Parts: sequence; C-alpha cells; structure tokens
Amino acid sequence: MKNDRLLASRKGHVRKTLLLAALLLGALVMTGCYMEPDRIVDDNNGLAAVTGGQQFQNIMTATPAVTATPTPAPTADNQQVDWSSWDFGNDTATNPPSNVIDIGATTGATTGVTVGLSTPSPTPGTGTSTGTTLKSGSTGTSVKSLQQRLKELGYYTGSVDGSYGAGTVSAVKDFQSANNLTADGVAGTKTQEAIYSYYAKKKTSSSSSSSSSSSSSSSSSSSSSSSSSSYTNGKTNIYLKLGSTGSQVKILQNRLIVLGYLSGTADGTFAETTEAAVVAFQKRNSIYADGVAGPTTLTKLYSSSAKKASSVVANLGSLKLGMTGSGVRALQQRLKDLGYYTGSVDGSFGAGTQAAVIAFQVDSGLTADGVAGKSTMNALYGATGTGGSSSTGSDPDTYGKTATTNGYTTISSTSKTSVANVTALQSALTSSGFNTGGLDGDYGSVTIQAVKDFQASRGLRVTGMAGPSTQRLLYGGTSESGSYSKLETGSTGTAVKNLQYTLYELKYYDGNITGTYDEATANAVRLFQEVNGLTMDGVAGQETQRRLYSSNAIPCNI
Repeated sequence: MKNDRLLASRKGHVRKTLLLAALLLGALVMTGCYMEPDRIVDDNNGLAAVTGGQQFQNIMTATPAVTATPTPAPTADNQQVDWSSWDFGNDTATNPPSNVIDIGATTGATTGVTVGLSTPSPTPGTGTSTGTTLKSGSTGTSVKSLQQRLKELGYYTGSVDGSYGAGTVSAVKDFQSANNLTADGVAGTKTQEAIYSYYAKKKTSSSSSSSSSSSSSSSSSSSSSSSSSSYTNGKTNIYLKLGSTGSQVKILQNRLIVLGYLSGTADGTFAETTEAAVVAFQKRNSIYADGVAGPTTLTKLYSSSAKKASSVVANLGSLKLGMTGSGVRALQQRLKDLGYYTGSVDGSFGAGTQAAVIAFQVDSGLTADGVAGKSTMNALYGATGTGGSSSTGSDPDTYGKTATTNGYTTISSTSKTSVANVTALQSALTSSGFNTGGLDGDYGSVTIQAVKDFQASRGLRVTGMAGPSTQRLLYGGTSESGSYSKLETGSTGTAVKNLQYTLYELKYYDGNITGTYDEATANAVRLFQEVNGLTMDGVAGQETQRRLYSSNAIPCNI
C-alpha cells in the first residue's frame, strides 16, 4: 500500500511539472504576439475627447501630387538631348531644353499636364517638302511655296505666280549647285528637303551658276583671267549684230571669252564667229537664239548670273598646224559638222585637221593654205548660217512710238496723244505710287521717269514710253479673251508685227519688227509660253495670244 501511495505521489509531481512546462511554453509563444496600444487622444491624430468617451474622426491623408516626368525625345543626328535644365525634384513647370520643341502635344489622363513630343527645330522656311516632284510646267500652290522659299534664299527674283517656268528652273539649278545637289532644275524630294531645311545655303555674290565652264585653251587663258572691269562698261541699251564694230563689240567679245564661248583675242568686229558665240550663249541662258546681242542678251551677258559655256564655240584669230587647245577643238567640231573632218576632236591641229581646212577653203574659193585665219573662220560659221535675224524691218524703239494693239496706242513725249490720255496715264501712275509731278496732261521728264519706274517694277522693257503692254499692266482689267488667227513660222503681216513688238515690250524678243514670223520670233514665243505656263510649241495660237494681250501676261523674268 505504501508503495502504491509513493507511486501515485510521483505521478502527481510529474503532471504538475508537465503542466508548468506547458504554461511556460504558452507564455513564450504569447510574447511573439504584439498589439500596438491605442493612440493617445490628440487632435493631431484625428481623435477628439468628448463627454461619454472618445469620438473618432476620419483621418484625411492628402494624395501626393503627380509630377510629370518628361520623356527624352529622339533628336537629329543621334545627339543626346540636354535635360540638365530640368528640375526633377520640383513640382512646378520647367521649360524644356532649348533643342526640343513641342509638337502635337497630348494631355495626361490624370494629371492634366501637357506632355510634348520632341523634334528637331524646324526650318524657318515658308513650306515643307510636298513629296511630289516639281519641274518645268508644274503649277499650283506647291510651286508658289517653292518660289517664295527660293526668293527668301536669294535664288529667285521673278514673280511668285505658281508657274514653274524658266526662271524657276534657273533658280532651282543655282540652288542645287550651291548646295552640292545634281543641278538639273527639277525639285525632287531631296532638293525640296534641302530648300526647306535649316541648313539651306543662301545665295551670295560669289555663288556659282548651275553650269560649270570647261577649261579654255592656252590662247584664251590670259583673257579668261581678266577682271570684271573688261566688261563693266558694256552698254545694255544697244543692238550688236553682224557688221557691228567698235569698243562695245570688243567688250562683248571679252565677256564671251571670260565665259568660255570664245577663245583668242577680241578684235572689235562682229563677224560670224562672234555671232556663233552669241547664239550659243543665248541657248545656254534660255534666251531666244537669234545671234543679235540686244538689251535682253546684253543685260544677261554682263550679269553675275550669266551661265558659262560647256565648251568653246569659236576662235578669234588664226589657227594652224601644231597649235592645240579649245580653239582647235572648236574648229575640228565645226569641220566635222560640215562633213570635212572625220578624225578625233582632240584639240590638236595635226595633218588631218590641216587637210580638212584645205578642203573647205577649196570649196569656198578661199586661199588653200591650211591656215584657219579670220576669213576662213568666218566662212566656216557662215556656211550654213547661225540663225541671225534679218536686218530689214523697223528698230523696235522707232516702231514703238506709234505701236497700237487691241485698242491701246503708245503714249509718249513724241506721239500725238490727247491731253486727256496723258492725264489718265498720270492719274493711274499716281494711284500706283509713282510720282508724275501732277495731273497736268504734260508728258514731261517727271512723267517719263514715272513710266520708267513702273516698267522696271513690273519687269517690262524700260523705254519711258507707255506702250500698249505698259498700259495694259498699269490699268489692269484686260481679260484673256478675243479671237486671233494662228501665227507660226512663215506667217507675215501686221499681226506678226504686233506680236513681235508686244514680245519686245515684255522682254522676250530683241530683233527688229519685221512682220515675218522667223525662228527668232518662234523662240521668243516658246520662252513666253514657258514662263506663262502654256504649251511650248512656238506657235502663237488663240491661248497664247489671249494671254499675251491681257493684263495677266507675265514679263520675261530671266
């Protein structure tokens, strides 16, 4: 029994020990569970002590403001955009870097902050590339934008009329040449992108023309290196043609030598060789090629925009066995054109060239010495004619004193004009901003100068006489209407005279008023058609004459 009690006592101690251990273990477990005590009742914590206990208020926590973070934008030439001026830790607006601008801005959906898309700074031009090729004959607003941009850059001086004529072609060529592009006069995508770009080069006085000259012969190198003083005294209000002689012819020849159309030494005699060079210059510079150096040709010839020759056309002076250079090359080419020379055009006066010269001299009744002197050279270039205009007919200045077309008759100081007509002219000039000295009906020096100023401002021939075309452009309102007979090569009569003088007033024609529709007249018509956006066929049909005799006629701008 005693043993049983002892055993029961031990079991009781064990149970107490286990129970105590369990309690200790539970206490240890409970120590890992922590609950934050209630907040102290404090206004700053959103609690208010009131009678009867605590009243809990909603705790309002401000939502942090979202600050727009600018997204770096792509830049030209893979350059890193400079974001250093931005303050990313400031909630206020900050101007973007100077080399990034906003285009097509979008608005953040939640913040209302404008986020800009970045692009390189645009060109200061007036337009952008159309993606469409523009060329001779193109018309419309795209052409107008192109002309305006070329005018801003200094390459175009004509009217911004939306018609892609010879003047626009020339301006595009000059731009292309100055900006290292193919100088073809066609405004394709690359050319337009360059024209409207920030990097477009403006025209300077030293800008080269769209055509480069070939190397000249040794005989003309000294002349080619002469300064502009050799032609700055050249007159532009005269006519030089076959038979003309004197200092003005010499100045003309020196200028043609400088531009690479002639080689040799100027002699002051306008013979067939000089005429051939003039024709080549006219063709190269989009002027009616009649071989007569009149005001339009001379003005262009002595200007800084005159295009150089691709090769020498003729030589002034003698060429003989053993000589070399571009003058010899021109001689060989001419002999080849006439069927006398079959060798290589290499600029070396050898036995084959000498034999060809002798053969030509024999056929032409000249001394057969094999030397291409002045007589032989002039005969060579006169053998088949060079397109020279007829010496017959009236000088345009003389003819213009009494010119009449479509109801308008020339008003001048020498014409028999009523006082009323002179007063009306003075009134129109005054309204256009040209001072006539009053409306006194006297066609005096002040009125003459006013007419000249108006003609110069509109691109007309400056004569001081208010011819039919001057009056049409001054008064305006003459529509493109009327019925006209077709005029073409071979046509003759008063209608051709009217055509020729009107083309003269508009600076397309330089020859005499002959009344014969020759090649020079046809060339002038073609140029008029090109500048005015008409079909270039050299035929003066209804459409051409209606434009020519209207207030909408565009004067020659090249």
